[in-house]
Amino acid sequence: MVFLTEKPKKPYKGKLASAGRYAAVAFGLLAAAATFVYGNRHILAHKFAPATGSSSHPIQPQIWPHAQMSHIGSATRQTILFIGSDERPKQGNGNSDVLMVASLDDEHRRIELLSIPRDTQVPFPDGHYHKINDALAEGGPSLTCGLVEQLIGMPIDHYALTEFDGLVRIVDRMGGIDINVPRNMYYRTGDKKYGIIRLHKGTQHLTGEQALGFVRYRHDALGDIGRTERQQAFLVAVKNQLLRPETIPQLPAIAYDLLRSVDTDLTAVDLGRLIAHAHTYRSYSTIHATLPGSFHDPDATRPGDLSYWIVNPKEAHYVAKRFFIDGVVPKNTIQDPQLTRTWTTPADSDH
Repeated sequence: MVFLTEKPKKPYKGKLASAGRYAAVAFGLLAAAATFVYGNRHILAHKFAPATGSSSHPIQPQIWPHAQMSHIGSATRQTILFIGSDERPKQGNGNSDVLMVASLDDEHRRIELLSIPRDTQVPFPDGHYHKINDALAEGGPSLTCGLVEQLIGMPIDHYALTEFDGLVRIVDRMGGIDINVPRNMYYRTGDKKYGIIRLHKGTQHLTGEQALGFVRYRHDALGDIGRTERQQAFLVAVKNQLLRPETIPQLPAIAYDLLRSVDTDLTAVDLGRLIAHAHTYRSYSTIHATLPGSFHDPDATRPGDLSYWIVNPKEAHYVAKRFFIDGVVPKNTIQDPQLTRTWTTPADSDH
C-alpha cells in the first residue's frame, strides 16, 4: 500500500515568473562543486509557459512560496536547487532527471549536497500525489522549488537548471572528468541524440557524453538511489577537475558554455557576492546524502499505480535539519516500508 502524506493546504498562488528574468550564468553546476568561474549575466526567455498539466487533474502553475519559511542561519548560508532536465527536442518542457539541494554553509565551512530521488512521491497543489520530477513539466522551476521546500521543511534561495546538452558541453570544455564507474553500464535510451549509454567498470576519464550516461543510467539494483549516488560522485569529480592548473585557462570558455546552458534566478548581485567568496569555497569540505525512504513497486491490482520512492514527511524534515544544520549524514538511505510508515522522531532529539 502506498504511504501518503497528509494533504497540504494550497500555499502556492499566482503565476510563474515572466520571460526576461536575469540569469547568473556562471553558477550552474559549479557552485555545488565548490568553485566559481568567470561570470556574466544574460537575459533569457523563460522557457516555462503556464502549464495545463499532463495528468487527468490539471495543475495550475504556482508562485514559489519561499518567503513563508524562516531561513535558519540565512546570513551564513546560501541554498540552491540544482535541476537537471531530461527535455528532448520538440517535446516541450521535460521532467527533472536530477534534483539536488546544495547549501553553501559559511558557518561550518561546508558544502552540503542532498539528493532527492526523481520518483519521490509528494502532494501537489491540486491535492493529488505525483512523482516530484513531474513538477518541472507542470509548473517549471518555481513549482519544483516549492515542492522541495515543502518536502524538506527548509527554504530554497535559488535554482539552477541545465539540460543534457549543457552538461555535455561543460564537461567537454573542462577536458572531461576522472571518475570511478562502479559497474558495466549499457543501455539504449531511445533518444536520437545520446541514444546509447556504454561504460565499463573502473576508474577512467569520461567525456561529456559519457558523464551524461553516468548520471542518467538507472538500470541497476538500486535504481533511483544508485543514480543519486552517481550524481553526487559526478559533482565531486567536477570540483576536482576545476581545481587542476590545466583547467584554469579554460574558465572563460566554461563560463560561455554556462551562459548558453544554465537557466537560473540568481541575479548579477547574487553572483558578485558568490564570486567575492570563491577563494573560501575552495577549502570547504563536502558532505552528501540521499533523502531516506523506501521503494514502492506498482500494484497490478490497482490501475494506474506507479513505482515510487516513499518518504515519511516528518523524517524528511528531521533528516534535512540534521544534515544541513548539524552535518549529520543519515546512515540508512533504503528503509523497510514498515519503518517508513511508522517512523517517529527519536526521543533524545531536540530538533
